[in-house]
Amino acid sequence: MKQYLLVAGVDYEFSGVDFRQLADNRRRLLDKRNTARVDLRFTTMDVRSGEVEVREVTFGTGKRVETVTSSKPFTPVTKGSYQDVGGHRRFKPGQPDVMSITDVYQRVQDIGTKDAGTLAELSIFSHGWMGGPILVNSDDDRLMTITLNPPVGQPIHVQMPVAPTSRDPDDKDGRGDLDFSPPTMDAGELKAFRAAFAKDAVAWLWGCAFPRAIHHTMWAMEQAKGYAGVGLGDDVELHLTQVVEEDVVFLDRFLAGVLKPFPKPRSAIRVKFKHLKYALCRANLACYARALADGAQVTVHAAALGTYAEYDTGGDRLMHVHGGFTAHFTFYKNYLGFSFDPEGRKYAVYRPGLACPKPTP
Repeated sequence: MKQYLLVAGVDYEFSGVDFRQLADNRRRLLDKRNTARVDLRFTTMDVRSGEVEVREVTFGTGKRVETVTSSKPFTPVTKGSYQDVGGHRRFKPGQPDVMSITDVYQRVQDIGTKDAGTLAELSIFSHGWMGGPILVNSDDDRLMTITLNPPVGQPIHVQMPVAPTSRDPDDKDGRGDLDFSPPTMDAGELKAFRAAFAKDAVAWLWGCAFPRAIHHTMWAMEQAKGYAGVGLGDDVELHLTQVVEEDVVFLDRFLAGVLKPFPKPRSAIRVKFKHLKYALCRANLACYARALADGAQVTVHAAALGTYAEYDTGGDRLMHVHGGFTAHFTFYKNYLGFSFDPEGRKYAVYRPGLACPKPTP
């Protein structure tokens, strides 16, 4: 039986986006594509409602039979699950019974243990950023909140530090630098996680990956005199006259160990193209999509860094990457070797083993 795992995050701004509807739309599309009439199992994990739905489509009698079972093992997420922090809506700590990305990993591991090689697709519909899918918009503040309930009086909330390599128990969102190594996944759990996926499996991260500094750095590079979308030599020096301080901070960070920090004034910088390529490659090495590709050893379709996703207004009613990033797409394809998803949604293809050879100064 071929399996699909669909995850629906929470629109934490409560602006009307229904990620569960998008997950259901994906299920219907995959079901429609099943012209070979292979038995299918769709598992949908809905963070907002706390529901896990299992829908099986079988053809054992020659006729299509669809069965649905569901349970609500997790606490639903409501507006009351959030607090205002500096003008932003953040998930409150101390909500252990709300669905987490680690529950998604556990579901994948269960498939790997019981039905290895059957998971054809993992799709996560949610808001997103460079660091991964935002299931609830929680914080990794390296502090966990423990609630004590004394015999009399109000509950007491105590904060304790979290070990450097451990996930924050209050955090529900994906963390690529923590999720695929101990203690989150030990060797046996990682083996089961990888074993779940079929040989041609794919994972989709449908949300955004739009660090503004990366987008603006790419835009400044693309506007520089002498830049070309194809055939530009590594040692060509570009004069970036439209950078801002945040762009230069980004380059300083990802060129550390190769170049010294750029000197002031930093409203314009000169930099060789090979160093721009290296910085942008290293940024992609640091993103969740790359971590998932290596962790699961599968192809991952995700928005390339510096681009954002938007909602379909027709057709399949899923999501796609905004089409206005043509120059970014061209850079990724011609200079970093990326391809894009076969469905034409403009998501970049992250494969296991992405490497960034270190250039000479």
